[in-house]
Amino acid sequence: MSFNRLFHPRGIAIIGASADLSRIGGHPIKALKASGYKGGIFPINPKYPEMHGLKCFPDVMSIGSPCDLAIVAVPAPAVAQAICDCGKAGVPFAVVLTAGFRETGGEGRTLEAELKRAVAESGVRIIGPNCQGMLAIQERVWAVFGGVADETGLRPGSVSCAFQSGGFGYGIVNLAEAQGVGFRYCVSTGNEADITTPDLLSAFLDDPGTSLAFTYLEGTPDARRFLEIGRKSLETGKPILVWKAATSDTGAKAAASHTANMTGSYDLYRAAMRQSGIIEVDDVEPIVDIAKLFAQQRLPRGNSVGVLSISGGSGVVFADRAAREGLALPPFSEPTLAALRKIIPSFGSAQNPADVTAGVFNDMSLFTSTLEIVLADPAIDQLSVLLASISGRHVMRAAQAIAAAAAKTDKPVHVAWSARREKSPEAAEILEAAKVPFVTTPVRLAQAVSVLARFAGDRRRLLPRKAPPPGAPKGLELPPGETTLSEAESKAVLQAFGIAIVREVFVAAGHDVGAAAKDLKGPFAVKVVSRQVAHKTEAGGVKLGVPPEGLAEAARTVTDNAVKAVPAAKIDGVLVSEMAQGLETLIGVINDAAFGPAVALGLGGVLTEVLKDVTYRIAPFDIETAHDMIAELRAAKLFDGYRGKPAADKEALARTLVAVSQMAMALAPRLKEMDINPIFVGPAGQGVAAADALIALKA
Repeated sequence: MSFNRLFHPRGIAIIGASADLSRIGGHPIKALKASGYKGGIFPINPKYPEMHGLKCFPDVMSIGSPCDLAIVAVPAPAVAQAICDCGKAGVPFAVVLTAGFRETGGEGRTLEAELKRAVAESGVRIIGPNCQGMLAIQERVWAVFGGVADETGLRPGSVSCAFQSGGFGYGIVNLAEAQGVGFRYCVSTGNEADITTPDLLSAFLDDPGTSLAFTYLEGTPDARRFLEIGRKSLETGKPILVWKAATSDTGAKAAASHTANMTGSYDLYRAAMRQSGIIEVDDVEPIVDIAKLFAQQRLPRGNSVGVLSISGGSGVVFADRAAREGLALPPFSEPTLAALRKIIPSFGSAQNPADVTAGVFNDMSLFTSTLEIVLADPAIDQLSVLLASISGRHVMRAAQAIAAAAAKTDKPVHVAWSARREKSPEAAEILEAAKVPFVTTPVRLAQAVSVLARFAGDRRRLLPRKAPPPGAPKGLELPPGETTLSEAESKAVLQAFGIAIVREVFVAAGHDVGAAAKDLKGPFAVKVVSRQVAHKTEAGGVKLGVPPEGLAEAARTVTDNAVKAVPAAKIDGVLVSEMAQGLETLIGVINDAAFGPAVALGLGGVLTEVLKDVTYRIAPFDIETAHDMIAELRAAKLFDGYRGKPAADKEALARTLVAVSQMAMALAPRLKEMDINPIFVGPAGQGVAAADALIALKA
């Protein structure tokens, strides 16, 4: 659905308009008049024939003029009827400022359910309820209340944003605008009873006037859509910035699997952002800096940066942060070095990051030459110029040179400049007119430059990826109802999806263990098999390193221990497995209410929850994404071999991760959570083998 009439309304009704401009029903009238909105302003209040110099109407159906948006500021019990009236009047959109819905408890949830029914029956799309309103700055639409109703001088620009906290969100807007960012659309989404944050982000990406979108997000039940939105962001070349709140949620809960116990909602949001190319931010300054760099509308071809600094210290701190953020500062080519050495004084440095010293400003043609020389180096994808805090005539001439050099290249060019703007306003205006972004410190610049490079890299890296379609194998049957499968049952499901397990045999209770295991090679792992004993080690239901002659005794011991630990357990028998070798890892799945199935990879064994070296992706995904998961682990170097041990079979592990992601999607209607812990990764070429598994099912 197009949101054009929401953001470009021909007329705006204020339902619940107040004669007191200090009240919630008066703020929008004051703001719309002060902002210079050119469309019709229609106060709705049956008590008044006129209000604030405007004709007042008894209801929205009486307006008789084009009206595309209603601002609703009536008490909560009256909101549903107001939306029904908008439907009758042909008003397609409403911004519901009123609070008192689900955020207040049981009665409020009932009112919100009534509001949703009104939305469905009327066809009116709403922002809110319980929101602070929305701005369409170029159209001078101030459909808001609160402090932002007085901020009608906000500069227009190409950044659009949606936020789930109106007060905090408009605070971000004010701070960013004060640092030079211009905005297009700003929406406080409130309870999102109808239009959601993902809806708005998608609309911003479709909007020709938006170049970058931002959201402050606490959560959404439609979180899987972020994968689609991230891809759309990469396709359009418009970045999405997300400030995710509530990142400290540990997600601790009563759960059968290690994976569910150590997974919080933020883990999955962070995985979705990495997987889809969405950019995570955690403060106002990164938003400002990233917006400025993207406004230049240039993306680098690679990850390398050339640096010219008039201060050695600036170059050092830039290089430190650049390295931390994954940027490359490669050596300049020999022709570049030779040319720079002819210009830079002997007490400077021609090496990247180059210290050109303040001496080059004695002859501005020399500074111009250094810019052109570095930009011509084919190994350099971006140019960062660090001007320290120079001011006056020198910085104005430097700005002219930088603007001229930037006009001759398609490479991103950006500046770190720490002087006060009021000391050298002409220099700032020159850079702004040339669309050369400047930020206040080398560290902030390096961080923003890394985001620019990462976004460009994600477009090249992520857009070609396509997850194989999931599908369940023929003949696979799961038991009915909510239950936790035994290890033997869980492994049978894994095998059905092509996931390798260790060589083993299930021995039913009362059968000869030694005879059943005659084709296996000892020593063995002996484990009790029971749906009721999920964590066998804690119950004493596992014996490792058992020799062939000790199988019968081991089987009796694990069975007896399990019965003592869980007296009500039904013991099916035991598993006798060959002892696996290799690097212990864990692969798990949780079926999240907002994201659906997500796959975890970490170090395995009993210390999984202690170490928490775990990475996640939303299922399904492809082999390249699986390799990304392996590389993200803090212990990733273990897979390359250490202390004489051979490199592990990362390719087999990656294929297994893909298979698990397909399995998770195929079983999504029933799957609650799953652990394969441990899964042993053998030496390169020797594959992987699941040594233990647990699958919990929903009804």
